[in-house]
Amino acid sequence: MKRVVVWFSCGAASACAAKLAIERFGGHFPVKVVYCDTSINEHPDNKRFAQDVEKWLGTEIERISSKMYSSVDEVIAKNSYFAGVRGARCTTELKKKPRHEYQEPGDLHIWGYTVEEPERIIRFKENNPETKSYFILAGNGLTKDDCKNMLLNAGIALPVMYGLGFNNNNCIGCGKAESVEYWQHIRKYFPEIFAKRCQQSRDIGWRPLRLGRKRTRSYLDELPIEETGEPITEDISCGPHCGVEGLAGDAQGEGRK
Repeated sequence: MKRVVVWFSCGAASACAAKLAIERFGGHFPVKVVYCDTSINEHPDNKRFAQDVEKWLGTEIERISSKMYSSVDEVIAKNSYFAGVRGARCTTELKKKPRHEYQEPGDLHIWGYTVEEPERIIRFKENNPETKSYFILAGNGLTKDDCKNMLLNAGIALPVMYGLGFNNNNCIGCGKAESVEYWQHIRKYFPEIFAKRCQQSRDIGWRPLRLGRKRTRSYLDELPIEETGEPITEDISCGPHCGVEGLAGDAQGEGRK
């Protein structure tokens, strides 16, 4: 093993994965905490959170980014594609490709999957057999709530997005989201971003919503006006472990005209 690379995403789980990795491997191997920088599309509080985590870890978080795209919106505009059954194009371009450019043979990759996510771990292993990975949170039996409590006990305020009811601290208006509750939260707290996503939805034929008992694919501007009042249960994973390189379209027409 040449070095240990922890993939940080400004979420509670990846922050705690970095802490445990440094404690376990720091005395024997170089530990790199790396963030695929999509901060332009994330909540501004993420900058504060990342700085707090750096102090807690006692090490700098390295920031890498796409050489071709500066934002999610640029990826959408240049490809007329957001997301579909094969994943999100922005994830591929802004996270997965930069990760492949950064990593080196012999790296041990640390991911922030928790003990509640055995299916994702299995799927990751199947889709990335060439990547030597360690799921340090799941290996220690830690849940997402455990990670949040670990940060709070360290005196680190959780990212603002959690306080607003979101389960993840991804880009605001994530293309992978399908639930009514998620998009009603976006409309409520980030109306300008919601309006932009509605226009993009129509422009590129992207129908992220699942409506009714039949879960019919629908455009964002068809989102019900009356709020459900229910919490967001949708768990949206997005990181340098996701994405499909070479993604050019969607066989079912979701996300493209």
